[in-house]
Amino acid sequence: MRRWLSRLWAAAAAITAVLTMLVMPGAAAGQADLNSVRNFTAQYHDLDKAQRDGYHALLACFDLPGVGGMGQHYVNLSLLDGSVNATQPEALVYEVDSNKLKLVAVEYIIPIDAWTSSQPPTLYGKTFTRIDSLGLWALHAWIWKPNPDGIFANYNPSVPMCPGR
Repeated sequence: MRRWLSRLWAAAAAITAVLTMLVMPGAAAGQADLNSVRNFTAQYHDLDKAQRDGYHALLACFDLPGVGGMGQHYVNLSLLDGSVNATQPEALVYEVDSNKLKLVAVEYIIPIDAWTSSQPPTLYGKTFTRIDSLGLWALHAWIWKPNPDGIFANYNPSVPMCPGR
């Protein structure tokens, strides 16, 4: 069943990429990169697999009332350095819904102290957000759940608020 679901997600991502290229030809390169990260992270719809591969819950669930949810972040601490690999994100973001976790996004993270350039980091043509309170640069990509505010927005109004809100 999980294998079938992973194949279904991969097929949906491929169809989305083709449709995007037809409607927005300039988006082709970015969509190809996003398909690569979708293919890499499809296995992490299974949280046990993500944990076996070094992704672990870090900090509490994030949301911003009136803006949207973000979810629970599972971070691979061994990937936190001064660079990013587009196909291997530092964090996986899971929506918390009725005590179930569902993969909805990835997050690329660079510790502020590890970034040596005077310019903010960028990926997919998007500039990372500097989050001084956490000491990091971050860029979300909502590749598993559509975000009406945009694929690279920090919060997603389609993601429920964290439990207890």
